[in-house]
Amino acid sequence: MKLRFSLSFAAGLLFMCAQSVVGQEHTIWQLGNSDGSSSEFALSPNGYKKFLEHDFGYEDNAFIIGQSSLTRDLPYVLPGPANEWGGTGGTSGLRTHFLNLYYVLNNSTKNGQCTLQVKLANSDPKNKPTLQIVINGKPYNFEVERGAGNGEPLENSLKSGNSTINIPLPADLIKKGGNQITMTVIKGGWVEFDSFKLLGPQQVKLIANRSVIVKNVQQAEFEILNAGKPVQNMLVDLLKLKDDEQLKVVLDGKKIYEKTREKGAAKLEIPMPYVAKDIWSKYEIYCNGQLIQSSTIKRGPKRLGGVSDYVNTMMGAAHSRWMIAPGPWMPFGMVKISPDNQNIGWQAGYEPSIESIGTFSHIHEWTMAGLGTFPTAGQLKTRVGDQYSTNSGYRSAIDKTSEKAPLGYYAVHLLDHDIDVKLTAGTRSSFQQYTYHKSDTGRIMIDLKVNGEYDYKIKDFSLKKVSDYKVVGYSNQLSENVWSTDAKQDYVVYFVMEFDKPIINYGTWHNDRLTERADLVADSAQFAGMYVEFDVHKDKAVQLRTGISYVSLANAEENLKTELSEPFGWSIDRVVENQHKVWDELLSRLAIKSSDYFEKEKFYTNMYRTLASRNTFSDVNGQWRSSDEVIRTLAHKGDLALGCDAFWNTFWNLNQFWNLVTPEWSNKWVRSQLAMYDANGWLAKGPAGMEYIPVMVAEHEIPLIVGAYQMGIRDYDTEKAFEAVKKMQTTSPLKFEGGFAGNRDLDVYLKYKYVPYDLGRFSNSMEYSFDDWTVGQFAKSLGKEQEYNYFNDRGNWWRNAIDVSSGYARMKDSKGEWYKDFDPFKSGANHHYVEGNAWQLTFFVPQDIPGLAKMIGQDVFLKRLEWGFPESEKWRYNGPNDQYWDYPVVQGNQQSMHFAYIFNWLNKPWLTQKWSRSIGERYYGQGVSNAYLGDEDQGQMSAWYIMNAIGLFQIDGGTRVKPIYEIGSPLFEEVKIRLDGKYGRGEQFIIKAKNANKKNIYVQRATLNGKPLNTFYFDASELLKGGELVLEMGATPNKQWGLYQ
Repeated sequence: MKLRFSLSFAAGLLFMCAQSVVGQEHTIWQLGNSDGSSSEFALSPNGYKKFLEHDFGYEDNAFIIGQSSLTRDLPYVLPGPANEWGGTGGTSGLRTHFLNLYYVLNNSTKNGQCTLQVKLANSDPKNKPTLQIVINGKPYNFEVERGAGNGEPLENSLKSGNSTINIPLPADLIKKGGNQITMTVIKGGWVEFDSFKLLGPQQVKLIANRSVIVKNVQQAEFEILNAGKPVQNMLVDLLKLKDDEQLKVVLDGKKIYEKTREKGAAKLEIPMPYVAKDIWSKYEIYCNGQLIQSSTIKRGPKRLGGVSDYVNTMMGAAHSRWMIAPGPWMPFGMVKISPDNQNIGWQAGYEPSIESIGTFSHIHEWTMAGLGTFPTAGQLKTRVGDQYSTNSGYRSAIDKTSEKAPLGYYAVHLLDHDIDVKLTAGTRSSFQQYTYHKSDTGRIMIDLKVNGEYDYKIKDFSLKKVSDYKVVGYSNQLSENVWSTDAKQDYVVYFVMEFDKPIINYGTWHNDRLTERADLVADSAQFAGMYVEFDVHKDKAVQLRTGISYVSLANAEENLKTELSEPFGWSIDRVVENQHKVWDELLSRLAIKSSDYFEKEKFYTNMYRTLASRNTFSDVNGQWRSSDEVIRTLAHKGDLALGCDAFWNTFWNLNQFWNLVTPEWSNKWVRSQLAMYDANGWLAKGPAGMEYIPVMVAEHEIPLIVGAYQMGIRDYDTEKAFEAVKKMQTTSPLKFEGGFAGNRDLDVYLKYKYVPYDLGRFSNSMEYSFDDWTVGQFAKSLGKEQEYNYFNDRGNWWRNAIDVSSGYARMKDSKGEWYKDFDPFKSGANHHYVEGNAWQLTFFVPQDIPGLAKMIGQDVFLKRLEWGFPESEKWRYNGPNDQYWDYPVVQGNQQSMHFAYIFNWLNKPWLTQKWSRSIGERYYGQGVSNAYLGDEDQGQMSAWYIMNAIGLFQIDGGTRVKPIYEIGSPLFEEVKIRLDGKYGRGEQFIIKAKNANKKNIYVQRATLNGKPLNTFYFDASELLKGGELVLEMGATPNKQWGLYQ
C-alpha cells in the first residue's frame, strides 16, 4: 500500500519520530552539503532549461553513489509534470522524470534501522509538487508545500519548515549488496535539492567503485521450453558499469553461467537445473573472479509460459495517446478495455503518475470512445470525477503496488472502495471480475460518457435491464470536427452485458436526474448511465461479460456468445489463457536468441504493439457499417473491416512488419480498403470508424496495397486494387458522407507538377510523388506499360521541389519563385512541411535516394546527414514538447524514420549500422515513460523497432517491382523468422549475426544461403523462399563491405 504524507506536517512528524534513532545512527553516505544550497549539483545555479539536453530524467539513467560525479551526473532540480521545460506540452502529454540513485552496502539492516533524509532547497511556488520516493520498490509520497521565488528554479532560498523529509525505513528494506532509490515528481512542479543522506547502524557501510551492481535475483515466474524440455530460469537484474568483464554465476557449488558482457543494464536469464519441488539454493555471483554477491534463492516448479509472457503492456503507457493503454487487448481488437484516469482532452486515457482510476472503458480508437464500467461501494455518485480529485466522483485511488499489466489481463486494487479488479477481453468482448472486500452490496457503474481524447455528444441512447442477469443498451455518439472542419465521427455503440449474480437493485441517470429501478430511453444527454447492485455478503466476487457492436444489438449479443459465453463460460482464467494462445502463435513467428530478459521484454512488447493498437469494426457475422450508414456484409469469411488513425508513412514501419511476419493481416487490410472502395468508391487514408477522415496528408494506403502485392500477398482482386489506387491519384477530392475523400492538393499538384505553397501544403509535392511512383511500380508489375510510364514520370516530380542552389526542398509559389529568406528549420515548419521542416522533408524521396543525393551534391548531402545524427543523438532523437521541426533527426515522429538507412545508398553502410543501432538504444527504452519518447501512433514506432532489431529495412516500403531488403545491424545473434509456407513462401528464414552485442555493431562480411553477399541489400524473394543470412559482426567498421552496386 502506498504511504502518503504531507511534507509540511507528516514529514516533520516522521522527522520527530526518527530523532532518537537518528542520534544513534552514522552516515552511510551523503550527497550534497546540508546548507540550503544546491550549488554542488549539476546544472546549478540556473541551468534547469538544459535538463533534457543533458540527458537527465530518463528511467535508464543511473547515479552511482560513491562513483558518479555530483557536479556532472546529478541535477540540482527535478521537474514535475506541470513544467513545460521538462517536456510537458499540449500535444506531448504529462512528462514525469526520474532520478535513480544506486548504491552497494556491505551488510543488511536486519538488526537495525535506516533513515533516508532528503533536504529540499526550494520547490515550485506556482505548482505544488507531490514528490514520490521509491526505495527498493516501496513507494512513499510527499506533498511538498509551495516554495519561494518567481516560479523558476533560479534561487537557493529555503522555505522554513518544509525543507526536510526523514523516512524511517523498515529493518528488512535495505539490503546487503545493491539498493535503489528512485525519485519522481508525480504531480505539480519542480523540486530543488539541498542534500541526500542515508543514516544507519555502524556495521553498515558503503562499498564504492563496484563495477557491477546486482539489484535483484529471483526465479522467473514461468518456465520456457528449450528443445522440447521445460527450463527454469534464474533472473539476475544488474547494472554493469564497465565493458569486457567476465561474469560468473554459481548455484549450489556448480557454475551455471559464465560470459564476458558489455556494460549496461540487463536482466540475465540463466537456466538452472530443473527441480520438481520447492527448494532453497545458494548462489554466488563473481565479476572477474571476485565474489560480489552471495545469498539464497527459492526455486521450484512454475507454470509453462511462452513468448507472450515477456509482454509488458505498461511499457510506454506514460504520456501516451488514447490508443495505447495497459489493457488486455486482442490482435486488432474492437474492444480495448483499459483503465482511464485522465480528464477529456488530448492524450486522455491512462497516465501512470495519476494514482487513481475513473473507469474502465471499452473503446480506445482515434476519435472514438465509449462504454465505461466501474465497481463502487458506499455513496452513489454518477460522475467519473476529476483526475486529481478522487472525492469529485465515483473514481478511486489505487494501490500502485497491486497494479499488474502483463499480456492477458489487467489487475489493480481500488483503495477507496476496497475492491480488487481483474479485466480481460476477446476481440469484440470483455470479461471483468470485481471482488468487494468491505461492502455487502456491490455496485457497478455503466457509464455512456467517458473522458476520451475527443469529446462526444450523446445524440440518443437506451439502457434496459432485460432480466436479473442482463443489461442491454446503445449510445448514438457524435464528435464534431475531428479533423479541422472537414470530418465528424458519428457512430453507435451497441452493447449486451451479462452478470453471474442476480441484480438486486438498479437505477439510471440522465444528466443530473437519478431514477431508481427504471430503464431509460432518451434523445440526447450530456451524461447518462445505469448502476446495478448485487448481494456480495457471502460471495464477494461479481463477474460481468460484455459484447459490443457498431451495427446492432443482436450482433453485440452474437459477438459475446461466440467469443466468450459459449467457449469459456464464467471462467476468467480460460479467457486469459486464450489470449496467451492467440498471442503466442503470432509472437513466436520471430524467435530471438538472447539471454537478457529485458531484451525479450522490449522486443515482444513492441511486437505486441504492432498488432494490438489498430481496430476491427466488423462483427463475427461479417457485418459492418460503412460511412454512408449502410449495413454491409464482407465478401468472404475471415475478412474484417479494419480502421485506424492513418497510414501516414506506415511504409517505413507497419507495412514492412505485416508483410514479413503476418502476411494474412496485410491481406486483411488490403481487402478492408477494397471493401470501402466497393461500398463508396474511395479508398481511405484515415478509416477510423470506417469513415473518410482526411487525417494527415497523401493517400499512403496506396503503398500499403502496392507493398502487399509486390511481397506476394495477392488474395484479392488485383485489377480492382489497381483501379482504386489509380483513382486516388487522378480524381479531384470531395467532401463525402461527413468526411473528405481524396488528396486535398491534387488539382494544383497536377497543374504545376508540385504543390505551390500559396495554393496548398508544399511538402505534399514530395509525398504525392512517392505515391505516384508506387502506382507506377504496381502498373509495371501488372504489365500496364502506359500507366507505368505516366506514373513513373510523376514519381520524379519531387525534382520540381528541390532548389539546387540551397540544396533543399524549398517552398515555391505558383509563379515558380522560391521562398525568400529561406531557413530550412523555420520556414514553413509544421505547416508547409507537414509535421516537419525543410531539412527533414528534403530527404522524402524513398524511391530515388541516389538521384536526390546527386541533384543536391553527394558531399553536401552526406555532410548534412552526418551533422544531423550526433546533433539529434543527445536529444534521444526526439523533439521535446513535440516540437519535431526544431531538430534534424526525430524518431519521435514519422518524417525521419528512414534517415539511418539512407547511408546505405550513399556507399557508407557502416553509418547505417552505427546510427540505426543508436536510435534503437537511445530513442527506445523499456520503461513506463521512456519506451516511446514521441507519439507511438498505433504501432508505427514499435514496428520500426522490430524491423531495425532484426536488421532489415525497406526504404521504399517494399513497393518496387522486385522488392529488396536492406541490411542494418541486427541486435541479436540469431533470429528465426517463421514463414510457414503462407502465400507461396518457404518455411523459415534465419538471420545469424555472429558476435553481435552492444559493441559489435558493424558488419564485417556476409553470406546468403552459403554464398558471399557483398552488397547491403538482397532480393526479398530470397528471404521469402526460406534460407539463411549470416553476418559476422565486429566493433570497427569494414568500409569495404556492402557498397552500393
